Parts: sequence; structure tokens; C-alpha cells
Amino acid sequence: MNRNIRLGQLLSPFGIGQLVNFPHDETLMICGLDSWEGVLDQRIQNVGPENVDITEFEIHEPRLERLLSVDHFKKPFPFRDSNRINSKLTIPAVRFPQWHYCIRCNVMRKVELTRQENPRCSEDNCNGRLIPVRFVAVCPQGHIQDVPFMEWVHQGERPPGNHVLSYKAGKGSGDLSSIAIECSCGERRTLGGIMNDGALDNITSCEGHRPWLGPVGISQPQNCENSLRVLIRGGSNVHYAAIRSALYLPNTGVTTPVVIVKIIERNEALIRQLSEVDNDLRSLRIFLRNQPEVTSGIIDLEGLIQHVTEYLESAEDDELEVTSELDIRTQEYDYLNSGRDSENSDFKAVVSEFSDTEMGEFLSQFFEHIVLIEKLRETRVFAGFSRINSEDGRSIFDKMTDLSTNDVNWLPAHVVYGEGIFIKFRDDKIDEWLNRAPDGINDLITRYHGERLRRWEGYENRDLSPAFVLIHTFAHLLINRLCFNCGYGSSSLRERIYFSSDEQTRMNGVLIYTSSGDSEGSMGGLVRQGRETNFYDLLKEIIEDARWCSADPVCMDVGSTTGQGPDSLNGAACHNCAIVPETSCEEFNRLLDRSALIGTYSSPQTGFFHE
Repeated sequence: MNRNIRLGQLLSPFGIGQLVNFPHDETLMICGLDSWEGVLDQRIQNVGPENVDITEFEIHEPRLERLLSVDHFKKPFPFRDSNRINSKLTIPAVRFPQWHYCIRCNVMRKVELTRQENPRCSEDNCNGRLIPVRFVAVCPQGHIQDVPFMEWVHQGERPPGNHVLSYKAGKGSGDLSSIAIECSCGERRTLGGIMNDGALDNITSCEGHRPWLGPVGISQPQNCENSLRVLIRGGSNVHYAAIRSALYLPNTGVTTPVVIVKIIERNEALIRQLSEVDNDLRSLRIFLRNQPEVTSGIIDLEGLIQHVTEYLESAEDDELEVTSELDIRTQEYDYLNSGRDSENSDFKAVVSEFSDTEMGEFLSQFFEHIVLIEKLRETRVFAGFSRINSEDGRSIFDKMTDLSTNDVNWLPAHVVYGEGIFIKFRDDKIDEWLNRAPDGINDLITRYHGERLRRWEGYENRDLSPAFVLIHTFAHLLINRLCFNCGYGSSSLRERIYFSSDEQTRMNGVLIYTSSGDSEGSMGGLVRQGRETNFYDLLKEIIEDARWCSADPVCMDVGSTTGQGPDSLNGAACHNCAIVPETSCEEFNRLLDRSALIGTYSSPQTGFFHE
């Protein structure tokens, strides 16, 4: 049976706790980390430890490890149908929702979470195929359970005795009132209004179920009495992945040979541990002597030890404390602005200063420089999820604890390779513009904080200013323009915003990079667009795109008054001008406003690019 998922999709959109719709009306939920460990343990028992190499899946990114307090990460197991090492490893899943109905006789029944084969109807020898219902019930704390159809039909009461439900989908209108649940006792009720807020309040509250942890996630529920909300099982608001990511920043020197870089990266944690065992590095020397690159004669032992010693000394000086994502962004921001012209690692960035030509002088009015990143590596980590809203008030560590029943020291991760362009805005130009920025942007930010506070008790205002909205909107327009000019799929590019208004960590920049995990970059096409002549043309086109949206004047007028989009958290930005796929945006397509770039119709001088 075809149940294939791309490895990169097992973080987002199909991470732990998500429902995956497969062909032939089969819906499965990706299991938690305990089950992933169980797959490895079971395979070791079946074929022996010599045929399972766990180190193949391990990923190390020291800054993310410190941020998330884990020892390492693991990439999802690729399935190999062969007799090689690490073959026949699968990603565990359970069958959810449990409510199914027969496509022949419409009888409903619950299916076991751990059932392997596709269920069949056993009613009067029907043998019809059972398919999952379209609805699930979720709560704001990430729990999910079956819709209480029995209680719904009987107006909140669970009747005694054996009752059999039937799922009757009408052939008339497409609304929920055309779907009815009938009971063998004669009770009948349509699903009209079941997706309204509070529709289940008089029937039941959240039972704290976590089916992605298997049967124990239901038999041992968490305490929760939140209101349930019924959603379509394939809806995007059923699961929001909490992804944490970091760019690879090499600690090795620019001239360090590639083979030594690979040895250090492969054994970084162990090299640090062995260096502390004894003062004369005897243990480290024994370990390095047995490296395959040394035993095969590719590199001599003394040269390797010299480079490793230099690395340890520089790493000790350069290691920074990582307590928040801001620390990671600050380190990357400094690294990007400095550049690193080296072919010997997975990071190569060349700072491109502007020339004295007319094009260069025009660009230098707004930007300090552009960095052409020919090679980059990003580690993306799945650290939890939320439901209904992308932010639910829980800390990232609370979300991590929901991924398993036992304590684990790792998280799922995926490494993507690519290229990108980094644009650094001029700080002095930003300061000058903030004094004349459109008033509507401050209103937009106020609405954002108010909406977060309404949904998240104890929310503290994050660092936002009109400059963030400017940089964010510019990034979206740049992505859309690159798609037109270069033929990129809009979901193949991603933004990474570097912003801080604090004087100690001030940042005003954005990185646009390829985000596909199936190939290493895009053969230089994106970097080429960052060259001065090409970027000059890009900027002109971006400004022109910002001046006119096919939904104007409505888009601009509504955006500058009441706002638009989800929760009215966008200004002049809609699907016709500034919206990109959610996989490309860090803010779920919120905090966008074209007026930051070109001003409003009545006050064009308030735009950043007015000159």
C-alpha cells in the first residue's frame, strides 16, 4: 500500500500529531518519539545491532541543541526495501480519527488506534470499506479527540444500552445540515452548527487525549477542561508545527581542508569530550588515529591533530551563550554581514558592496550592502505543535513534553542545503523613515499585540516596530518578484527576518533563500539575482508592484483603516499583492503592509522608498 511521505514533510506539514490523508480514504496520525524509538529497538531485535546504524540519522547543531536542551537531533528514517543496513525502517502512525463509516450501509463504528489493515464493515456480512469521518474535535492546548457523535445525536446524553449510529450524507446542498447522524433508537440530528464556537459546550469538554502517543495517550489523558472545537480533519488549523531552525556557522578556519571539516563536524561532541579527558590529548589522539580518513592515508594524523587543536581553541573563544532565538539570529546576522569566502564548508558568503555607478548610488540610499550566499545549510527542528492557532501560550518546552511519554534527549530534524541573498537595510535610513512612517502601521502593531493578549494570557509584547513591517513586506514582494523573474515555485523560497530595535543587538535585514530539501540549492540562480545590476532592476519592479495591487483601491483603503486578513492583522496586503505560501513566511502571512514601502494614496511621502 502506498503510504509515502517525503522526509522533509515529516517536520511540516506532516509532523508528530498531524493527520495525513493517504489514497483510498485512509487517514493516519504520525506517532510520538517513543514510537520512533520503538521502531529502532524492534528492528535491532529482528536483524541484530550490526544491521542498524543509529548514527546515520543523527544530526548535530550545537546552537539549537543548547537552545532546546537536547543532546542531538535525528532525521526521519528513510525507507529502504533491501537487505542493507537500516533497511525496512518505517515512521510509526496510528489510525485516527477512530470514527469510521461504511460506504455501503453507512453504519458507523470506532476502529482501533493500532489496527494495521484497512477496516471493513462487519454489519450483516456487508464487508463494505470503512472510511474515516471528516471531523475531529480539538482544544487550544493541542489535544484532539473524536467528535462525540453519540452525545450529539442524543442532545448531550449518552444513552444506556447498545446503540448503532449511521452517517447519512445528503445529495443536496454542500453545507453541514445535509449530513445527518441517525441512531438505531430512532434519534436523528444533522451536523448543522457543529463547527460553531461553543457547539459542544453543553455536551462535553476536552478529555485531554493525545492519540499520537498510542493507546496510552487516551487511557492516561491529561487534565483539561477546555472547550472543544470541531474542525475538518484536513484543515490547516488542525496542526501548526513549531519549527526552530539555525544556519550552519562553521567554527573551522577558512583554509581548513574539506576532509578535516567533515571529520570535525561528524564527531564534534565526542572530540570536545575527549579533549577534556587528559592534558596531553592522548585519548583524542587514539580516537583520531582510527578515523577512516587517517587509516586510508587521505590525511596524516599530525596534520589532523593540529587542525583539531586549532578548532578547539577557536571554538572555546567563540562559543556564545544561546538562551533564545534572538541569540541565534544575532550570531547569524553578524556572520552574514562579515561574509566568508571559503569553499571548504557548507557556508560561503560574499559581501557585495555597491559601486559608484548610478545604480550603485541608488541602492546605497536604502541598503548598506547585499551578501551573496552561494552555499548555506539550515537545520530545521520539529519542537512541538499547536492547534487552532499558531500560538497557544505554551512554552516550547511544554510543547516538547507532549511529543513523548518518556523523557527523550533528541528531536526530529531535517537538513536543507541551498543558496540565498541577504539584504542589510541602512540603520540611519530606517531611523529617518520611522519619524514619518504611516500611522496605520502602528495601529496594525497595536491590533497584533491585542489579539495575542486575547488568546494568550500573560503575553508580553514582542519587539515590533514599523521597521519590522517594512522588512517583512519587502521580503514578500521580493519573493513574488523572484518567482516571476526566475521561475521559482513560490513555495521553494523562504524568508528569514533579522530584526531587533535594541541598541545592543540591533538588526535590520532579511535573508531570502532556497528551502527545498531535495537538492542542494538551485544552481546559482538566486545568487545571480543579488548582483548589483540585477538587484537594481528587482528593486524597481518591487516598488512598482507595491504601488499597484489588482484589488486597489479596496486593498489600500481597507488596509489603512480597519485592516484585513486573519484577525485584521494585515494592512494593504492581500493575495493579489503581498501574500506568499505559509511555508515561506515566518509570520503566517501577518504584519504586512505595502504602505510601508510606498506610503498611502493621500500621503505618499510616508513610504520608505518615496525618494
